Amino acid sequence: MKSLLWAGCLVVLACAALVGQAQKEPSPDQAARALVLKLFQSLNEDQKKLALKEFADKDRQTEVFPGVARPGVPFSKLTAEQKTLVADAVKSICSEYGASRCLEVAKQDGDGQRFVTFFGEPKADGPFAWRFAQHHLTLVHVDFSKDMPNEFGPVLLGGNPVKTLWDEEEKILLELHAALSPDDAKLIKGKGNSGSGAAIAADAAKIGDLSEKPKALAKKLFEQRLAVFSSDRRKVLDDFVKKEGGVESLRIAVWGDASKSQRDGGNYHWKIGAGAVLADWQTAGKDHIHMTLRARDKK
Repeated sequence: MKSLLWAGCLVVLACAALVGQAQKEPSPDQAARALVLKLFQSLNEDQKKLALKEFADKDRQTEVFPGVARPGVPFSKLTAEQKTLVADAVKSICSEYGASRCLEVAKQDGDGQRFVTFFGEPKADGPFAWRFAQHHLTLVHVDFSKDMPNEFGPVLLGGNPVKTLWDEEEKILLELHAALSPDDAKLIKGKGNSGSGAAIAADAAKIGDLSEKPKALAKKLFEQRLAVFSSDRRKVLDDFVKKEGGVESLRIAVWGDASKSQRDGGNYHWKIGAGAVLADWQTAGKDHIHMTLRARDKK
């Protein structure tokens, strides 16, 4: 009997320890804030002069895919420890799936073409934003502290060569294309500017207007893009989608030939969004993809 009681006590203590550990573990956004604060505090004065901009600086909303010089401190001027902090911050705002792909895209450029920028000085509370940007990759984490966030991103993804990095998304799009009835295909045929970052047409078909299988696949496609990010970052996007009336109220448009992979000659573009929300994919060439995701309150 004593042995059973002793074993029971050990189980209770172990459970209590696990609960205590879970309670102490920071959320993804809390971890991101701590890492960004540590990164900023590690910068010397020369680095800060390059890295720090006003929170309201218009460059925070800039969407640039090419590998060009950008405001911020280049990776070539960071220490090894600071570069590790950047990688850890990327991991904190992304899921494991997303972080592995973003960090793989990051390897496509040299240190002189990667830039870290702070918009507003990071503090324990108060709004600021942090950006890691280069060719085919822009990650922006806007932290409004106690205020509700009113924007997400803009985030730019892609690659050249993209290889298999975004195959999960492409497979869903190809399956969606194959499932379209003639009426569905006509309904979602893209009009207007198909370039990545351009808004979807206000009269584009809603996901909810599609027949059942394409509707489910369109929702799955959007969900796969959100899978790049941490649970906290996804909640920000989910709140924007709810304001638009839910996923089925988002609009969808597809341009070009989505009957085969872009690596096999398929040349297609797609957009899902409405009002404040945009997710898209532009096939810029074989093995060359541009992808945008953003959400912003209407002014």
